[in-house]
Amino acid sequence: MNSPKPPSPFRRFLHAAVADFERDVDRIEDLLSAGEHADRKVRILAYAGYRNGEELRLKGRIVRYKAPLDAREGTWSRLRAMMEIYNSHELPGVVVRLEGYGHTAEAITDEEGYFNFTLPVNAPLPGATGWERVTISTPAVEAQKPSVEVPVIVPGRDNNWGIISDIDDTVIETGATDFLKNWRRVLAERPADRLAVPGASTLYKMIARDHVAPARPFFYVSSSPWNLYGFITEFMELNAIPHGPMFLKDYGIDSNQLVGKGHDEHKLAAIETVLAFYPDMRFLLIGDNGQRDVTIYAKVVEHFGPRVAAVFIRDVDGTCRSGPEGALLAGIEAAGVPTFCGAGFADAVEVVKRLDLDRPLEAAKAVIAPAADP
Repeated sequence: MNSPKPPSPFRRFLHAAVADFERDVDRIEDLLSAGEHADRKVRILAYAGYRNGEELRLKGRIVRYKAPLDAREGTWSRLRAMMEIYNSHELPGVVVRLEGYGHTAEAITDEEGYFNFTLPVNAPLPGATGWERVTISTPAVEAQKPSVEVPVIVPGRDNNWGIISDIDDTVIETGATDFLKNWRRVLAERPADRLAVPGASTLYKMIARDHVAPARPFFYVSSSPWNLYGFITEFMELNAIPHGPMFLKDYGIDSNQLVGKGHDEHKLAAIETVLAFYPDMRFLLIGDNGQRDVTIYAKVVEHFGPRVAAVFIRDVDGTCRSGPEGALLAGIEAAGVPTFCGAGFADAVEVVKRLDLDRPLEAAKAVIAPAADP
């Protein structure tokens, strides 16, 4: 991959100015809140982690605690509630403590309030995929909850399959390809109002067997912001979509970035991170053709070859078998990777059955003839 170009002097100047402005706004909010005698507690936002036999990885964020808004009906109330999700007050410099696997480790939040743990562990993989727990706390500041238990997915030794899935228009109907037409759905609908992509719940439940305790590990990559993590997990629970670690995007402003990596770069880096972390596993890639998933998945097949077990694409506009993306899908199939392309995922169930996910790894490496279009 080509190295990104260094930012221009003007971009660096703009970045510094915007970052300084954001810090000034946060200081003003602190002063105003102190004048109102506001509750100065913090809130621990911890995201599901993952581990292999040697290392644990976990990410989270510390924000200023706010009392939740009253749930009310009406577009304006819902829009205001969604804006509150984005209007989080991140806290830099907070010490975060992790306890688990016989270790205690500490990290300090960065300028956008994020903390990251990469913890060496000596814990062989269990016989079956499951969730384990670690505990997160903020020893130097008072939190809304004194500690938070954070789930950690651990693939089992009983199979060598995992799933990497997009979210928007792959799991959740968002209409992200036409924001002006679908702005109400994107900004004002609650998790209970959102619709799952047709067939997604059936397909994912078949692969996972149990959405709460999946038989195979699921990982989600998306350009949605980290602020929507709670929204997405609630939607998944309501629609019996398997839980799993997420790789979302930081749209904040700190000393290293203006709005973060580009869409393709972010998704490709996340997928490559998962494949490199689990070198003995093969993965099904599930996405849609509305936001360049076909292009990204073709690059993954190019880089990792037989590590990709299949590529499933939700066709949002009826074009995934034509044009440049159709050629990319044909190239994926020519590389021996089965593909599926359809308006929903109901018909993909039969393709999964032909993959025979319960076979040993040696049998799974056999090339499977791609299914004909339904």
